[in-house]
Order: sequence, then C-alpha cells, then structure tokens
Amino acid sequence: MDLSFNLLTGVIPVELTELPALASQQANDKVERTYLELPVFVNANNVSLLQYNQLSALPPAIYLGNNHLNGSIPIEIGKLKALLQLDVKNNSFSGDIPVQFSNLTNLEKLDLSGNQLSGEIPDSLRRLHFLSFFSVAFNNLQGQIPTGGQFDTFSYSSFEGNSQLCGPVIQRSCSQQNTSTNTTAASHSSNKRNNETKDLTIFDILKATENFSQANIIGCGGFGLVYKATLPNGTTVAIKKLSGDLGLMEREFKAEVEALSTAQHENLVALKGYCVHEGFRLLMYTYMENGSLDYWLHEKPDGASQLDWPTRLKIAKGASCGLAYLHQICEPHIVHRDIKSSNILLNENFEAHVADFGLSRLILPYHTHVTTELVGTLGYIPPEYGQAWVATLRGDVYSLGVVMLELLTGRRPVDVCKPKMSRELVGWVQQMRIEGKQDQVFDPILRGKGFEGQMLKVLDVACMCVSHNPFKRPSIREVVEWLKNVASNTEIKT
Repeated sequence: MDLSFNLLTGVIPVELTELPALASQQANDKVERTYLELPVFVNANNVSLLQYNQLSALPPAIYLGNNHLNGSIPIEIGKLKALLQLDVKNNSFSGDIPVQFSNLTNLEKLDLSGNQLSGEIPDSLRRLHFLSFFSVAFNNLQGQIPTGGQFDTFSYSSFEGNSQLCGPVIQRSCSQQNTSTNTTAASHSSNKRNNETKDLTIFDILKATENFSQANIIGCGGFGLVYKATLPNGTTVAIKKLSGDLGLMEREFKAEVEALSTAQHENLVALKGYCVHEGFRLLMYTYMENGSLDYWLHEKPDGASQLDWPTRLKIAKGASCGLAYLHQICEPHIVHRDIKSSNILLNENFEAHVADFGLSRLILPYHTHVTTELVGTLGYIPPEYGQAWVATLRGDVYSLGVVMLELLTGRRPVDVCKPKMSRELVGWVQQMRIEGKQDQVFDPILRGKGFEGQMLKVLDVACMCVSHNPFKRPSIREVVEWLKNVASNTEIKT
C-alpha cells in the first residue's frame, strides 16, 4: 500500500493496523507470497483507486512518506507481524518510537527519518534480525544508540540530525554511561537458573576442564572450541570458549546471553550459564552423550549402520521441532544461520538437540554478521545468499533440508572424492529424481528394511526445503507437520 507523496494530513487511522494478512504470519503464508497490486492515488480533492487484475511479488509494505501526517505513530502497527517494510519519512510525527515495533520480527526496512520523534531509540529493536535498512535521521531523539545485532551495520547517515544521540557510530561519546565493570561478578557464572551451575567460580571451571586441556576438547566450530567438563557436584557439561573478536561490551554480552538462555525446548541444547573473565567468554551447555549427527553419519566407524531409519526419522523430527521453536515461539525469534549435521547433537536416546543457535549475535559483525559476510557452512548455504547475504527463516529451512538429505543418503553435503556430477548432494539428488531414480539415492544401509514409503515421503519434504526458489520452500511449521505424518497414510501435498 503506497500513499506516499501526497497532501495527507491528520493522524494514521488505527484501522490501518487491522489488515488481516499483515497481522498474522499464518494468514500471510496462506496467500503464498503473492499480492494483488493495488496502486492508490490520493490527493487533496479526490480519492481514486486503480486496480490491476494481476498478481505481483510485492512485499507486505506500508508507505506513508512525504505527507503532512502528525500525531504519534500508532503502537498497534506492532501487531502487523508479516510487515516487511514500513516507511513514514518526512511527516510531522511526534512522540516516542513505539517499542512495539520490536515485535515486527520480519521487518527488513524501517524509515522514520524527517519527523519530530523524541525519546530514545528502543533497545529492543535489536531483535529485528532481518532489518537491512534503518533510518531515524533528523528527529529529536536522545540517548545511546543501541549496539549489537543489525545496529552494528548501520552508518552515520541512519542517525544524523539528532543532536542528543550518542554512540560510536556518530563519534559522540555518552558521558552519562557508566563503563566500569564489576570484576568480581564478571568472574562468575551469572545464570542462576540451574543448581549445577549456581555459584560456580572461574577456578571451578578451570579445574573442570583441566585448564582447558586439549584432551578435553569435544568439538570445534566457527565460534570456538568446546570442552567436556565435570563440575564439583559430578555433573558433566559442555563449555564453549568463544573465539574471535567479541564485538559486545560486557554488559551487552550478558544481555544477549540472557536473551538466548530463555530459549528452552526439549529439542534445543540448553544454555545453562556463562562466564566473563580476563578477556575471554565462556558458555555452558547441557552435555550431549552421543555427540553430533555428523559424527555418527560421517566420522564414527560403523556409526551410520547404528542409525536405523526410525532413529533417523526421529532425529529429523526433533531437529525440525527445535528449529520451529527458534523461528516462531521463543522471544526474541532467532534465525540460526548455520544449521548443519554437526550442530544437531544427540543425547543418550539419540534424540536431536539443535546447538549453536544465536551465537552469531555475540561476535563482531564483520566476522559473522547477517548482512556483511556470508554465514554458514559449505553445502548448507542457500543459493540466494550469493546475491544478498541476508540470513532468513527460508535459509534455515534450506539448510535443514540438506540435513534431511544427509539422513536419507548417508552422504556429506559436498564430497570432493565423488565424481563431478555427484559431488554436491543437493544437485545430485535433484537430478536423480528428474531421471526417476529416486530409490537409488537412499543409504544402502537403509534399503530393503520395509521403510521405503516413509523415506520417499521425507525425500519429498527435503527436496521442497532445498528448492532453488526460496518462496517455494515450505515454512518450518509445515515441515514439522509433514514429518509427524510420515508414518501415517496421510499424503504430503506439494
């Protein structure tokens, strides 16, 4: 809806926030990302509508810029969960920026420039992980500019014209900010939710890991090494020692970790505590007895033979449920950005737990950030990331589809030892399906065990997830539902 560059006056009608396809992500999904193009031409004397009888791929957006609108911006706009773009620049809006905007978790563009807005920029806007354009320039805002998340990518031009804003991006220090740190508190694990991590000291952690001995390393990834540690009470945990340049101050790091620790689900690896001490930062997780799916499929001798089809299907279901929780339920919503078999950990019952979610929010943006550098692992990265390095929910679904193909085929996503035509798993599977040879893609260990019908259903789901066109991929909600019905007679409709 575009009402920009007119002579509109008055306030934004609250009724504008009751558009059903914008208020509900579920309703928005039902229109299959296609929108009827309805250009609206409005002037001071008359209103006329011109409707094109065609479908358009325009994003869900509201444009009200360059008018004479005033009053406060309705907080009800925060209900439009499917909104991708909101542009109200160059009006006369006053009052605060609604904190409810932090609920617009799909928002990619927010332009509030050229108004008379006052107060502070809500710190909670850091939750908008898809936000690639943001401007509050030329208002009357004050206080510290948020840091972390997408805010680390916005330039001076996003904030200029606000004489009372402060922060590194505009090279104006916040004199009122207390930058001192409590070194005693920083040397302790500050998450008190779990008895086994309560009141731990850094010395307990050093002893539990034998001073981070190489012998205790159980994992290695882009964010650092993982150590097995036995706490004084006998509990075994996994401790990740974050590596690289950490872009967050201690206060901000703690806030981010506290936010991640609220993600509690049976298919997530639980974050149990953290520690900041003398320049390094530690995260403490539940220990997973059986390690990673990657280890069992590709590293452990005869490991794949111990994963029968019911176990592999259970792993696929669990991983999808964990990802669905990150995308839809936990606050803030989290785009994982690096779903892969080595980040699917298995407990003693081979139940899947998604690991390493949200860690890219804790590292400097030029190392892992969503919009500045490609995040992910070769073979799992969606093709659209090559054109626009913006991590999305649909990108996570693609990566999950690759994991499902690993479970079905027993192959790595990329295997340089294979012939050129079958080196990349996704392309090879798609070509085999085109040739009508889909039965031949399954892991030989799984064949002839009576589960071919179920495996074909999961293959259908996986191939939809790895569609080259991101808009043709299913939502994670649909993936979860389809996998639940694999063992039934219910047909999976593509």
